[in-house]
Amino acid sequence: MAQLGGARDADSFYVQDCRQVQNNTHSIQTLTGQISRLVGTLEAEKDFQHCRKMVDDAVRQASETKTILARIREHQHQAQNAAERNNRRMMYQKLSDNLAITARVLEDVVRRFTAEERRRPGGGVFEAPGMAAADMAGGNDQKPLLSTTAGDQSMDAMLQNDKVQTLRRVDEDMLCLQRIYTDLAATADEQASAFDTLESH
Repeated sequence: MAQLGGARDADSFYVQDCRQVQNNTHSIQTLTGQISRLVGTLEAEKDFQHCRKMVDDAVRQASETKTILARIREHQHQAQNAAERNNRRMMYQKLSDNLAITARVLEDVVRRFTAEERRRPGGGVFEAPGMAAADMAGGNDQKPLLSTTAGDQSMDAMLQNDKVQTLRRVDEDMLCLQRIYTDLAATADEQASAFDTLESH
């Protein structure tokens, strides 16, 4: 009876993992659609920050989903008979294909976001509101506490550094997505050849 209970537990974990992968993939697809729409309307700094966060969330979910998929692959070995093993193999393949396609689409959207990020001008984003008006009201006759040129250069350097960091992080996200779908493709080929070997015996 204990063994039967163990098998039932393994089955419930398998079903739970399959549902989790389906839900996660759907969530990533929804995020991808939202990011795609947002990329077309990026203007203010807060838009870019919001888009960056969504990209990070989607890539993190994709990585987590790949880990769950690896567990689903292992669940095949716990199948009670050949028919069930085959069903689990086909379910894994379907879930894997869906995630791989989703990762590729997300990669394309992230590439579009990167292009927008690169095009974005570095200066003027953090300009304090009303500074020009205050200068006009004050008659511009007071000496600035800090050299304006030095201040501008410092601000430009900060903005440039922030942009470099952002692009680096987005590049890492894209590499992560590429690893996901190439690993899934390699696993699928490996599984297909193992199945063909079994069929030939």
